[in-house]
Amino acid sequence: MPGWYCIVILSAIGGQGKSLFSELVALIWRSLGCQVRVFSADVQQRLATKLGSCVTTIDTDLLDAPDDPLALLRAFSPLSLAIDQAAKSGSSIVLDTAATWDKPVVRFLRDMGLDRVVAEGGGQMIVALVTTSNRDAMRALATTTGVVRAALPLARPVWVLNERVGTVFPADFDPGIIGLEPEQFDEMRAGVSEIVLPRLDDRLWQPVDRAGLNLVDFVTADPAKLAVLWGDAAGRPLDRLSAAAVQRRIASWIANMMEEATRTLRFPQAD
Repeated sequence: MPGWYCIVILSAIGGQGKSLFSELVALIWRSLGCQVRVFSADVQQRLATKLGSCVTTIDTDLLDAPDDPLALLRAFSPLSLAIDQAAKSGSSIVLDTAATWDKPVVRFLRDMGLDRVVAEGGGQMIVALVTTSNRDAMRALATTTGVVRAALPLARPVWVLNERVGTVFPADFDPGIIGLEPEQFDEMRAGVSEIVLPRLDDRLWQPVDRAGLNLVDFVTADPAKLAVLWGDAAGRPLDRLSAAAVQRRIASWIANMMEEATRTLRFPQAD
């Protein structure tokens, strides 16, 4: 197992669960007592709200400057510095990208040869490609997997299959749905690890996400303070015992996600 990780999280369209997975990975590393730095190109800055000072926001204005050949270097200079420091300190890095910026991010990583830099520094680069059952998202997954393999040969591609809205790739999945022949699909997924995030009704989860609580803070919160999150149409909150039942259900979901991610990413077992 490498001493540290650089995990890049991509998805070509929004709403797939990139920020959730970024938060999950960062909190797993915290639970192991390891240092982690998070870089985010999300203009909503949700991770900064949830994870605090370990999050650095990428200047996305620079990512939208095609006429400036140095724009990408300026935008990602904090990440480059962190990778250089990680080789000495062993701290890990998570890069959460907004859907708009997946191509500039991969181009920057390729041009800088950062998969090689990470490997030479004793780490491992993992590119996590996040998708739900949205057909456009699955098509993008197919395309981006090929791009990542060509651009970052030393990185390990991982599919994060977010089953929030249904099974992403069932046993009888028809690759024609995403415009691939069966042989192409088998070649694309060969050797790619898969992390399956279990289903949870968005009516339970989305209020927690909007409240800006990170996963650990939510699990350890007083249910009485959480009850207001799940109000009815008239704004009436749940009672404390009902809120505690929802909290336990979501806590079980979080534990399952952490176990699945830890196993597939080959992290030490988190507590």
